[in-house]
Parts: sequence; structure tokens; C-alpha cells
Amino acid sequence: MDELKTMWETVPPATPEDLAGARRRLLNGMHTRRRVVTAPRLLVAAGVAAVTAVTPLIAGTGTPAYAVTRSPDGTITMTVNELRDPTGLQAKLGEAGIKADVAFLAPNTRCADGRFSSVDAAYNGQPVTDPDELRSLMNEWRSPKVTRPISVREIQIFPEYIDPDETLVLEFREEDEGAEVSWRLGAWLAQAGTPVRPCTPIEDAG
Repeated sequence: MDELKTMWETVPPATPEDLAGARRRLLNGMHTRRRVVTAPRLLVAAGVAAVTAVTPLIAGTGTPAYAVTRSPDGTITMTVNELRDPTGLQAKLGEAGIKADVAFLAPNTRCADGRFSSVDAAYNGQPVTDPDELRSLMNEWRSPKVTRPISVREIQIFPEYIDPDETLVLEFREEDEGAEVSWRLGAWLAQAGTPVRPCTPIEDAG
């Protein structure tokens, strides 16, 4: 356990170039059905207490599983150290003024389609393979503008893109051991006043 802690502490923080590269990979691989962040991050779905096979990303460090802080400029930083206690993270976001639905998923799974109505076409649409078309659509969508990775464990949230009573849906998925990234994050906005159904984990063939 001490070896794991020492190893983690020697991992340098992500540089701006690292994050820029992750963003480019995201733009190249993203499609309208699922917005998947391809830097070491997460995937989540509220009500996934049954996903007990998820292994903590950082073990034995004594570090809290998550933290939520608000900056003077109004942005919110969500730090996730372990894929544990999605309900607690959801509650912390609520205390910070973010109505959220959080879920943690096991490797090679995703939430079944149709669990919420998105404010834009970033969910349950047809795949977009043309980079120019994708960039054009992203300029119209609000979902991709709400979250931004700032390090391998931190996600910045921009409340100005969230209208009253909209729900920020976060789906964190652990990746297989040995994968290039440890976890992935899907983030969308559900329409105001509409329900977000519990996540039903299913196999992700993609």
C-alpha cells in the first residue's frame, strides 16, 4: 500500500499540453450518443448502488473520495479520488447549488438509453464522424460547455451554462486494468422539470 501511495505522489500533474491533447482526442472520438471524456476521468449514474465491483482508483491514502469547492468567480471544482459513494458526491454538488445525478459504473458498461431528456442533441443521437460537423454542433450544445477537465482528478463546472431546474447528469465509468485511461466521464444536461431515471447498467459493446 505504501508503494502505491509513493507511486501516485510521484505522478506529475497534467500540463496544459496534456489537457490540450486530451481535448483533441475527445473531439476526434466524441459522438452525439455519448459524450465521453478521454482523459483519466470518470463516468456516473445515479442509483447505481448495485455496482459494487468498482475498485477505488486510489487506495490507502486516507484521501477523501471526493470534494466539491466553489471559487470566487462562481465556478465549482469537483475533485474525485475514488469511484465511491455517488450519492454522497451528488449531495455535495447539491450543497454547492448544482442539481446533479451521479452514477459510477463498472468497466465495459454504460447506462441504458432513454433515462433522461437532454437539453441538446448530445445524448441518444446518431454518431457524428465528420470533425467539422461535430465542432459546429458543439457550438450549439450547452452540455459540453458545463464541465471542463483541469487535472487528472479535477473537473471544473460552469453553472452559468445550467438553466434553473436543469439536472447535470454525470456518468463515471472505470476502465479495465491496463487501459490507457483509468476512467471516463460522460456529462449531459437534462431538461428542466423532467425526471432522470435510475441508471440501468448494460454492456457497452462500443
